[in-house]
Amino acid sequence: MTAEGMRSPTLSHRKPGGLRLLGLLTAVLVFVLDQFSKVYASAELADRSIEVLPGFFDLELVHNTGAAFGMFAEFPPLWRSLILVGVALVATVFIMVLLRRTDRALDAFALGLVLGGALGNLLDRVQEGWVVDFIHLHWHDLSWPVFNLADSAISVGVALLIWDSFRKTGTTQP
Repeated sequence: MTAEGMRSPTLSHRKPGGLRLLGLLTAVLVFVLDQFSKVYASAELADRSIEVLPGFFDLELVHNTGAAFGMFAEFPPLWRSLILVGVALVATVFIMVLLRRTDRALDAFALGLVLGGALGNLLDRVQEGWVVDFIHLHWHDLSWPVFNLADSAISVGVALLIWDSFRKTGTTQP
């Protein structure tokens, strides 16, 4: 039996339409959950923060005008918006092209995570001029920048794509 015949059907198969659907459904699910979580956070955390795990995990509302880790926050608002919306739109088109070309379920799922997260943050930026962040992880003097579900989905999706690329380079193809 060839290595191709031994692959799990959940990780690889050749039904592009089904894979695109998997990626798009993943993106829609991430987008909807992200938007609902941001509406909830905006309502519940407007005048308070919630200590979920004391000394480690809080929910607090932050309006991030920049990109990841507040990058570009110091740029003039018009330039910042043009750059960040432009990058998000280019990334969305690029992800859609990759999704159309993939022949692996794991890649389609990962691309869906990235696409849904990117669209969730893009909608915030276009509607409000900032992204709603509310998850804060910290320990003693160490603090991770406040983030949201879209950021988490993007990070997990990119990590899966990187991990899978290492797995692919370690296998031989006939």
